[in-house]
Amino acid sequence: MPDVKYRVYPTLLNEFQKFLENPNLESKQRLLNRINRVQDFDIETLQKFKKGTSFEEAVVHTKVHNLDSKIINEAKMMLPTSKVLQMSVKFIHQNILFYGFADVVGEGRVIDIKTTSSYIPPKFLTNFQTLYLYGLKEQGCKQMEYLIYDFQNLYVETYSLETFDFSLMLKKMELFSDFLEENKFLIKDKKIFVEESRGGLF
Repeated sequence: MPDVKYRVYPTLLNEFQKFLENPNLESKQRLLNRINRVQDFDIETLQKFKKGTSFEEAVVHTKVHNLDSKIINEAKMMLPTSKVLQMSVKFIHQNILFYGFADVVGEGRVIDIKTTSSYIPPKFLTNFQTLYLYGLKEQGCKQMEYLIYDFQNLYVETYSLETFDFSLMLKKMELFSDFLEENKFLIKDKKIFVEESRGGLF
């Protein structure tokens, strides 16, 4: 087994990607806040999170909601008949442990449920949750689907294991580990560093 030094998950990698695209002090601070689990979200962002959670819970857990029932039923029909919810995903790349939870897995598909205020495809082409497909390929998963609701229409983005190039995402994971080392003195939540956690991976 490789000597694992870092534990990362998609939210951090997505924020790191934003920093790479616009490497200024503000984006660096947002990234450090995500790493340190600082809750710096404004009310509008928190409301978006709440609406997204409400949609997901209505679709996969049939919870009470005030959303369009026709859309909810349509979304349910898009899910596999045989499925596992919130499946744990882990894999090791070099000295980095990637981990997370896939919303829905079944029938060779990994599905992540999204809401957005504005949808222009391919919105999730570079989203690091696509690495769930990479992590579940040995379990027979062949494609990643993003089921997206913009509070008017449903959309699906599909990425195939056969054709998707994961190399750039894996390279960015390596760059993120470099960032962690370079900014170690600014990182207060040491759980991201395996050697500084409770003595091991898990």
